[in-house]
Amino acid sequence: MGQTRAYNGSDANFIIFSGQRINIIKDKHDDFIAFSPHFIPEKLVELESLYETASNISSDNTYIDIQAKATENVNTELAACSKFFQRRKFDIELAFPNDKKVWNQFGFNDYDDARRSGKLMYIFLTDFHMISDKYKDRLIANGWTEETFTQILNHRDQLKIYMDEQSECILNRNRATEDRTIALNSLYEKLSVYFKAARIIYEEDEDFLKWFKFPAHSPKSSSEEEEEVVDEM
Repeated sequence: MGQTRAYNGSDANFIIFSGQRINIIKDKHDDFIAFSPHFIPEKLVELESLYETASNISSDNTYIDIQAKATENVNTELAACSKFFQRRKFDIELAFPNDKKVWNQFGFNDYDDARRSGKLMYIFLTDFHMISDKYKDRLIANGWTEETFTQILNHRDQLKIYMDEQSECILNRNRATEDRTIALNSLYEKLSVYFKAARIIYEEDEDFLKWFKFPAHSPKSSSEEEEEVVDEM
């Protein structure tokens, strides 16, 4: 992500804040038109369009929930892969008793790292299938079937599907955050012009002018900002 917020506070609060101010500007737009030829009706349409765009981009919370489920799927399948290998490990030890060099060809010495990482497990199962195929006759003689060999690749491929989904979730969340920030930064810039004009148009009305001030920077945490209630008319 390369976008920095031009506005203070959370996205949610700034969206609510902007919506309230746009409604005020809409009601008073004739004053702005009379003040400067800059404020043509199309400027208000542009302001509303940016607001709608930002409002309709799903929040980070939505993507966090989707990503959490995708991560759960990866972890569940990773555990299933580990359980599958542990079962097959018993057969391999019987087929090649006390032959640790052959055991290591099957990944006995790499398994501990693989069981902790989806990416490493994917590579591990690819290698495991290749070595299993090399010793196919011996393994079949010790109880393996064609389905056993197929299950190795099935586990590997299902793990890859879940990892791809997880990566896509992360990408979509970053993209949505980036798009929302771009839209809200543009909205901030457009509102700034209106706010500057308002300070001149309504310089004699201090009570009304308070609606044309951006939220100040707050030292609160992001979670506290999300809960903060924005002022209402």
